[in-house]
Amino acid sequence: MSNPTITFIPQRRFYDTATVAETHRRLLAEGHNILENALRGFIRQGIMPAVRIGRKSLLYYPNVIKLLTAGNNHVSPDDDRPSYIPAKISV
Repeated sequence: MSNPTITFIPQRRFYDTATVAETHRRLLAEGHNILENALRGFIRQGIMPAVRIGRKSLLYYPNVIKLLTAGNNHVSPDDDRPSYIPAKISV
């Protein structure tokens, strides 16, 4: 009589505050199709709020989802961005 083999597949735990790479992995796991460099560009342009710690940027996942799903249609009058750069996300 053979013993059945039980295979344990660990589930990836995601946190709401994470690095850009971890946030990108979570977005892909949840079915959002976006490039990691796009996230980095949003941070660099000031569209997406992030906290810098050393060389890493930390993102708050609900803000990322808000930007991706609802966009940011609110433009403040003092925002002189070119029309092809989206406005900053309001948190």
